[in-house]
Amino acid sequence: MEHRAAIPVSLPSDNPTRSYWQLDIDEIADLRSTESLPAKADTVIIGSGITGAAVAFNLLSNGAKDVLMIEARQACSGATGRNG
Repeated sequence: MEHRAAIPVSLPSDNPTRSYWQLDIDEIADLRSTESLPAKADTVIIGSGITGAAVAFNLLSNGAKDVLMIEARQACSGATGRNG
């Protein structure tokens, strides 16, 4: 476990490997619902992968109103997109 903790962490790659199922980019992949980020939100979700999407779905299904999801690249393009 200590070995894994010593692996350097970096920012997302500019040119990540694309999954076969992401080769044809869907119109929702680059969806941006606001021109700029809001100054505040009740809940901020970092990442649009399976965990972020599930959290957002559950929050909104249970009445949350002020949920912000941010993603470094396209929707589900991180580990969820490459491993799914």
